Amino acid sequence: MSDSQCDTESSDELEPCYRARRPKTSRSCKAGLIFPVSRLDRFLRRGDYAERIGSGASVYMAAVLQYLTYDIVDIAGNIAASHHRRRISPEHLQQTINNDSELRCLFGAMSFPQGKSERRSQIAPSSRSGKSKKSNKAIRAPKTVAA
Repeated sequence: MSDSQCDTESSDELEPCYRARRPKTSRSCKAGLIFPVSRLDRFLRRGDYAERIGSGASVYMAAVLQYLTYDIVDIAGNIAASHHRRRISPEHLQQTINNDSELRCLFGAMSFPQGKSERRSQIAPSSRSGKSKKSNKAIRAPKTVAA
C-alpha cells in the first residue's frame, strides 16, 4: 500500500448525520505494514492452527513476512546488479538463499523450478582413500601352503 492509501484526511465530505464518523483505516495502515493483516488473520482463524488466536498474532506474522521478503529481495537485487541485470530472476533468489546461512537454515533444501542448480564441490568419501586404483577384477587372497 502506498502512503496515499493510508491517508485518512482525504475525506472532505462528512455525512450529514448526528455525529461525525471517523474514517476507516485498515489494520495494516495502523501497524505501518504493507502486507495484509486482515487476510493473515482470516487464514490463521480458518486454518485450525489453534483454538484461540490473539489479535496481535496476525500483525506480528505480517511484520515477519514483510521483513523476510524485503531482506530476500534486497539481497537478490544486489546480486542481479552485480551481474549487470535489471530484473531479479529465480537464479538470483536461489543464490541469495544459498549464500546466507540464516536463510539457508530457514528454507532448507528448497529448490526453484527455473533456478540453476548449484553443484557443491564436495569430495565424496571413499573407502580407498590413499590407495592406488586397482582393476575391477576380484582380488584373490594369497594361497597359503598347509603343512
